[in-house]
Amino acid sequence: MASTLQVILSDDLETALAKFVPQGPIDSRATLEAAIFDLLDALKSANADVASLLGAIAYKTSGLLEVVIASRHEAAFTFRSRVLKALQKSSHYPNPIFTTCTERIGAFLISLPPWIPLDQGIMTKFHAFSANLASTDTTEYFVNKNAEPEPVEQFPMKPSKTLQLGKRHQRASSVSSTIQDAGRYLTKSRRASTGVLKPPPSPTVATNRSGAGPALPEQLRECLEAYFAACLEDGVEDYADTNLFQLLVPPAITLRPQEPLNETTLESSLPLPGGGDLARLSSSQSTVPLHAIIRYLGDATKPKLGEWPVVVSQRGIKHVRKYVSRDKETFSRIENTIRQLAMGMFSSSNHAKLMDHHHGVPIYAAELGRSLRLLYHIDFGAPTNSKLESQFIRIFGVFSTAEIDLNFWMAVSAQLGRRGPDYIRRCKDQGDQVLSRRSGGVVSPQLFPPLDVSQWSGRGADVEIEDSHRLELHRILSLEKFVPLSHTFFEAIQRFTETSFMFSVSGPENRIINHPSSCLVLGRSGTGKTTCMLFRIIGLDVAAKKSSPSHTLRQVFVTQSRTLARRPVLGLSLLDMDESAEEEGVLPPKFSDLEDSHFPLFLTYDQLCKLVEADFDLQFQPSSLPSPKNARARAKQSSVRQPLVDFDYFDSKVWPHFNQQLKKGLHSALVYSEFMGIIKGSEAALSKSSRYLGRTEYEKQSNRSLLGDNNDRSKIYTLFEAYQKLRPSAAYDVADRVHALMNSLRENGVPGKPIDFLYVDEAQDNLIIDAAHTAQTISVGSAFKFSELKAFLYRLERNDAGVRGGGRLPVDPNFFQLSTNYRSHSGIVNAAAFIVKLLDTYFKHSIDSLAPEVAHVDVDIHRPEFFSGMSDRADFKTFISEPATDTRGLGARQVIIVRHESAANDLRAAIGRVAVVLTLYESKGMEFDDSRKVLLFNFFTDSPATATDWRAMFLARSEGRVFDDRRHSILQSELKSLYVGLTRARERVWIWEESSNGCIMEALLTGSSLATAYNGGLIPQIAVINHEEEWAEQAQQYFAKNLFSEAAFCFQRAGMPWWMAVAQTYKDRQEAMRLAEKDPSRSSKFREVAQTFDRLAQGGQSKEDQESLRLLFSNAGECYIVVPDHLPAAVAFLNARKYTAAAYQYRMAGCFDEAVYIVKRYTVDPEVAENIKYAAKVSYTKGKDTASLHKASELCDSKDEFVDFLVDHGFEDQRIDFLDSIEEHEKIAQVLWDDGDYVNAVLRFRESNDPSSPRQGSQCLLEGIRSSVPLVTSYENESGVLSELFKLSRTAVLTPDEKAEIRFLRAVVNLEAAELKQYGQRCLDKQDLPGALLALDAWTQSTALESVRSTQDDEVAEVLLLCQKFGAVINDIVRTPGFVDLPGMQHVFGVSNTSSKEPARQAQPQNIALQRTIRACSFIHNVAWRVADREEQPRNRADPLTLPTNRVDDMIRRALLRRLNSVVELVDEFARKSRAFEICQQFLIYQQCGGRDEGSCWKDHILEKDLTTERFNSRFRLHILVIAVLNNFTAGTSD
Repeated sequence: MASTLQVILSDDLETALAKFVPQGPIDSRATLEAAIFDLLDALKSANADVASLLGAIAYKTSGLLEVVIASRHEAAFTFRSRVLKALQKSSHYPNPIFTTCTERIGAFLISLPPWIPLDQGIMTKFHAFSANLASTDTTEYFVNKNAEPEPVEQFPMKPSKTLQLGKRHQRASSVSSTIQDAGRYLTKSRRASTGVLKPPPSPTVATNRSGAGPALPEQLRECLEAYFAACLEDGVEDYADTNLFQLLVPPAITLRPQEPLNETTLESSLPLPGGGDLARLSSSQSTVPLHAIIRYLGDATKPKLGEWPVVVSQRGIKHVRKYVSRDKETFSRIENTIRQLAMGMFSSSNHAKLMDHHHGVPIYAAELGRSLRLLYHIDFGAPTNSKLESQFIRIFGVFSTAEIDLNFWMAVSAQLGRRGPDYIRRCKDQGDQVLSRRSGGVVSPQLFPPLDVSQWSGRGADVEIEDSHRLELHRILSLEKFVPLSHTFFEAIQRFTETSFMFSVSGPENRIINHPSSCLVLGRSGTGKTTCMLFRIIGLDVAAKKSSPSHTLRQVFVTQSRTLARRPVLGLSLLDMDESAEEEGVLPPKFSDLEDSHFPLFLTYDQLCKLVEADFDLQFQPSSLPSPKNARARAKQSSVRQPLVDFDYFDSKVWPHFNQQLKKGLHSALVYSEFMGIIKGSEAALSKSSRYLGRTEYEKQSNRSLLGDNNDRSKIYTLFEAYQKLRPSAAYDVADRVHALMNSLRENGVPGKPIDFLYVDEAQDNLIIDAAHTAQTISVGSAFKFSELKAFLYRLERNDAGVRGGGRLPVDPNFFQLSTNYRSHSGIVNAAAFIVKLLDTYFKHSIDSLAPEVAHVDVDIHRPEFFSGMSDRADFKTFISEPATDTRGLGARQVIIVRHESAANDLRAAIGRVAVVLTLYESKGMEFDDSRKVLLFNFFTDSPATATDWRAMFLARSEGRVFDDRRHSILQSELKSLYVGLTRARERVWIWEESSNGCIMEALLTGSSLATAYNGGLIPQIAVINHEEEWAEQAQQYFAKNLFSEAAFCFQRAGMPWWMAVAQTYKDRQEAMRLAEKDPSRSSKFREVAQTFDRLAQGGQSKEDQESLRLLFSNAGECYIVVPDHLPAAVAFLNARKYTAAAYQYRMAGCFDEAVYIVKRYTVDPEVAENIKYAAKVSYTKGKDTASLHKASELCDSKDEFVDFLVDHGFEDQRIDFLDSIEEHEKIAQVLWDDGDYVNAVLRFRESNDPSSPRQGSQCLLEGIRSSVPLVTSYENESGVLSELFKLSRTAVLTPDEKAEIRFLRAVVNLEAAELKQYGQRCLDKQDLPGALLALDAWTQSTALESVRSTQDDEVAEVLLLCQKFGAVINDIVRTPGFVDLPGMQHVFGVSNTSSKEPARQAQPQNIALQRTIRACSFIHNVAWRVADREEQPRNRADPLTLPTNRVDDMIRRALLRRLNSVVELVDEFARKSRAFEICQQFLIYQQCGGRDEGSCWKDHILEKDLTTERFNSRFRLHILVIAVLNNFTAGTSD
């Protein structure tokens, strides 16, 4: 038995090797160089044998062996010497690892880029060694058959240990788990009886080979010596290091710019069984890091593998991939053979003609052994750096001998020969040269000028092609994609699926891709327009990153297809199918917010518009469904345009209301197209202020209009005028949107950073333009012509400011036309080209004039087939039956196309739900399937064109009669429709007519050998049986086109009931949306749809992808809004993770707890969040309970903010309750103080522990007493509040002045004359007018004035003097501007400024009060009540009254003067009866007065002797004082 040798490596070497792992410790070129140095140092000191060291390096990481061998480090020279010595010692029986190293190093060297010099001998040695290796049974050299088997080196597995960088260990350890267990290589040789064990194979060459080659060991040594020398050439070491670094440190680039991802799945596949309905679509998955894709894309642009360009079919890649894991030997042979072909090293084994007699372009076979052959042919048309094109090799795939059908490949040869004798010669000349020189040497490809596809012949060579081969020919020559060979190709195909590669393009396509400036690309369906743009984007992006990694080209691709604009989603996903669904978080809200990381950017036209609109604050809401708007947003609703009047809306809600006479004979789609495409969407409309053409201007548009008759155009304009009135005022159409954007762009420019490249796909479907096809402009709303675009851009360029100013020359975009149709075969292409020719002949201005379209494959036997006059529906049912089972019903890729919806409904009713039935307009855009077959049903029977119209065209063509294009203008749209119907198919078209209306077109097509006709006999049965996976695939396509009924039908056939229900619910919603707003059934219909969406989402939780379920929940929420039913809408949106909508709907339902929870936990639109928090605060606050108040406060950033909120909204009681709950006594006191509740405020201040509270309490107390002692009304009227305040003042902490003021105010209330006189004089001395006024006014109301009757002159004089001062005070006050606003005055008058707590006051320049509030205690309150208008009066007379400031001030002024007048009058009255002013003359003369004794004489009785000069002067002074007092009287003071 063979023994096993345990190979042991040092810890130093294992530690050094462990660094070389992707995304490991190596993260820069510096760390890579250090790791290589450590590895070489460890190799230099390693004690293990060389074979073990080579194995450890070779199997560790791809590229590491090449780095070690190419290194110029001293240790590398030592290691290479050891390798050669070890090989020399074991020359008779070399270890297989030496063969592996030789192959690896050789393959590395021949893949070097051309700027690194390489000896031609290296290439020769490599191919000679590979050929010898392929023909030799290496086991005869690697195993001694006459001896016991040699020990086989075995690398045992053990767990990897932690990396210990920089630390060396002397003890030995086994090779780590990064080296594969060699035990799996211990398989027996074919000579099993000998018991010989085979050594480990190389990664690229298997050891189980046949044949003999005695020179192999010597050749192995010679190759290694030459390779080691070549590795020392300049640039080789750097190139090896760079390759390894790219593997270990992948570039941080994402394939999809809209959303950063770590990895993606390259093959669109679905979960394996166990995933419900999705399991029916399952396939193997291949998950590959994105950096690998980017690396491949970059490598694809590098120099090719050899001098010959090579392209491999995707099917061929699939063939090769199956050998990667299960048969490495065959994979290695395939790789070596392709490398040889790429190098031009042709031989009899790799360049043998498959057929001795070919009928066109030769097909070659390369022998691979094991009855396998690689089939290819020499082709022409590969682009070069010059204007010439090169020969190249096109590889079809790997086939076993049994699989090769010579008749089929003969047909392939013949079909290739259709491209003309020049093409054949360019392919055959080189082939003959190859055969003549196959003995050795390298053959280079030849270069020739490009060939025009118009030189292709109409038919292939005279070879009989079996019917069964025709469609396969179409697939292999037209539909198959071919991938260019690069130096990383063989590494890439082991990791990527065949659909993951950039495929090669034709010469014309390459010229478009590489065109250095702007261009217009025109081509019909399937000619590669979109491919050119996508490859141009990728090429420019890769080139930009190469030249400057920090610079990003800002490229934008605009398309109508959401599939192109969205990231791929694994499995069956609503996000991919629902055209109305938007991915959240992928794009920024505004165009100006786009960053470099978003580019290249793939957008739908609608997404682009939304981004730009956001910058200009334009709001267009396409759906008529309500959207979650907050209160502030609703205030702006005047700027929101909603809904979009698209064709569906127009057809269902506007068209039925038009005048029946006007729309008679007109199709709604045609009319809508005239509205959007010409009246509103033409270039001339841009210059109109109304943004649409006038009637006269429109009627002159005969070249653009789809209608040739002036009368029809007049009717259409009348309908347009009606349309403008009938549509909702806030609604908009596509033209309105474009005009709004154009205006904003014209005024403000493009927002944000400039865009480098803009690509627009399918321009005829937009009101913006670039790559398009005008024969397809049956898109509703389109009247597109490419020639008009060219003219428009020409004028636009010359109107550029830079061009007009002479700053630059005009640059017109180059025009390219693509004429090769890769999608359809010649049977369909030729018939469609004939329709285009009819359009160009009879309606010259209707489409752009193009070169004839050419199909890749001549399959004319499958020309369109007419079945005319087939009125028996039984025949039709037979026709759509499957022949084997006679089951009625078409297959998944077969579709019936009818004229309109009513025809579709009639047909479904007649035949049952057994096939996909689409209208012509619905079929637009459904041509992308590989094998679609189309049945046009009653196209001519239901046509609005009459037999006279068709006959006129027939006679014009057959007899040369004059064709009146205006009279028969309907044929213009009819021919376009027929073109679209024909080109929906890739393989077969049948035209079934129940009438004979199509006979004329049948005659035209059959007469030109472009169609066939059924001439009776057995009715063919065309139906096919498809797998459920195929039905599911078609269902997704129909769903994405909003054809929900057909999608539901296909899902049913696919055995996917859940998805069928989803599609049907979408259909139900579509119908509900078409109902009028006032339709009574609308709400109930939407409720049913919402409940169904909700139920489906709940039912799919365990088996469907979460994005689909969230979208269903979202749909449910939107439908609930229409009802409206806010609570279930909120729950649905929450399940959909649409948190903004969920929160808003909870708010609308009054469920503020839930709304607030969402706002706090999830990301919600800030404006909506603020609205919800505001509404919740109001709602909670109105609850008044403490718990609700605290919930409201939690919505504020601080308690102070919440208190401010309560103040602003007048929640005074709640403010006190809240402050009380948090024991903020001082703040409560302040609130009470502000509200005038002085007693409780003082008590709260006393409860507070704040140091400032005592002082605040005293001030509050004093202010309360002041406000409670106003002028007049407080005299001898001590209120309960005032009594409490006076009582509290006894224990208050007051200053002496404050105590004095309180005593004064108490005196005012009690009318204490002596105190009042004292305080009045004191206030006068301090010039305290309010205090003086209050004191003196109260003094006048006491008994003080009665002293005027006194006989004491001094007492009377004192009273009169104070009265005179009182008058002076009042006169000073009323004559002072703004006297009411003097400090302390408002308390006296019992008024306040109303505006002091209102925003209006803050806006005044000098805090001027706008209004004053008159308190009930004010001395003018009664007067104000009488003079106030009714609307100014409060309900309760005791309530304060608010009046304008000027009116209040005037009332106070008059009231004060009246009070002064009353005092003057009282003084006058008292003076008239005062003894001091009248001497009793009788007593003076007679010394007696009878009245004195009786008391009836009030005069002063003095004796003559007492009448002194002093007394006279005193009495005279009193008279003067009275006069002074009387002088204060003011007339006209009444109100």
